[in-house]
Amino acid sequence: MQKWMLSDSFVRVVNEVDGQIAFLLNFLKGMKSKGTLVLSIASSESSDVDGISAAGASAQLRRLTPTIDAEALILGKPSGEGSLPVSPSGVVSPVVITRACLDLAGLATTVVDCGAFHAPAVPNIIRVGNGVAKCVSTGSSQSYDSVKELFQTGLNFGFQIADEAEYLILGECIPGGTTTAFGVLSALGFNRSGLVSSSVVNSEHNLKGKLVERGLAKSGLSAEEFRRHPLRSVAAVGDPMQPFVAGIAAAASLSIPVILGGGSQMLAVYALIDAMIQNRFDGFSLPDKNSVQAKRQLSVITTKWVVEDKSADVALLSRLIGAPFACACPDFNKSRHSGLRSYEEGNVKEGVCAGAAMAVAHLAGQASEEVIMEAIDSAYDQMVNLRT
Repeated sequence: MQKWMLSDSFVRVVNEVDGQIAFLLNFLKGMKSKGTLVLSIASSESSDVDGISAAGASAQLRRLTPTIDAEALILGKPSGEGSLPVSPSGVVSPVVITRACLDLAGLATTVVDCGAFHAPAVPNIIRVGNGVAKCVSTGSSQSYDSVKELFQTGLNFGFQIADEAEYLILGECIPGGTTTAFGVLSALGFNRSGLVSSSVVNSEHNLKGKLVERGLAKSGLSAEEFRRHPLRSVAAVGDPMQPFVAGIAAAASLSIPVILGGGSQMLAVYALIDAMIQNRFDGFSLPDKNSVQAKRQLSVITTKWVVEDKSADVALLSRLIGAPFACACPDFNKSRHSGLRSYEEGNVKEGVCAGAAMAVAHLAGQASEEVIMEAIDSAYDQMVNLRT
């Protein structure tokens, strides 16, 4: 694994590309109250497969996770009688981490429902797309027209929001998302097993690989067809979040720094954007902009738990893709709560852009690791209502 370049005791550079991470980290310092977080939620029937995801203790609960996470992020708690998502081993959703960092980082927040099983009850929600994705094993998780529409909607939204914010964090919540990430990466030519991380302690590479392999075969499309029309990879084995977030990032990063907040899933989105750039956006128009500009201000930030996942190698994946990549490095052993200390054992690892939120709280909000940890512990007190 590549030796990390240490830029800060709390935010580490995993893969530097043309100084983009260094630029981003320097840009963020002291930028409180000038950033926007967009959380895009979606669902895939892939999450119903046992062993695929820890974003919920059962298939039915995983169908609720995006909804509850969005409500908890905005409202501080789920609406109705719901409770925060927990993994099969009882570890609480990373939305607690992100919620704690919102005020520290001074982030305005918007939720976009790209196709979840259940719509969140939050104010000012934006709804796009045409519903939930089918399992990747079908080879037709979404219609190609729907994927193109999501990408175009993302482009339009990205241009709009770039006029309103000085930087942007794009987060996601989609159970089974590392499987759809592996699907898109495989279709785009990054089909090496053992690279993508997972919310479970040991990633089920064989299970994910079999589902994706079956889906790619059923799609009837060749590697050349995926290469020439990258969005077809999303239609075959992806999810609704991917084209929408790719569109936002491609457009907004022309004008402002954009952080893809996540690990394997956002590296897949970066790879999708890069493939679109290489194909001159496959018929989509980016007015008066060239392909080099389109990714100059685009980086990926995750947590150290994703990077240190012994059953994956996202550092190598970032280098293969050519993605600027960094991670937040908190020490949750210092937490008062066992449900947070469990993150240090490789449980859950990432979600709801937790890594990016912590990094921005530290850099833009100038909060120390101790302040961030206390804020997360306090959020846990309020949101989980459990002291351990």
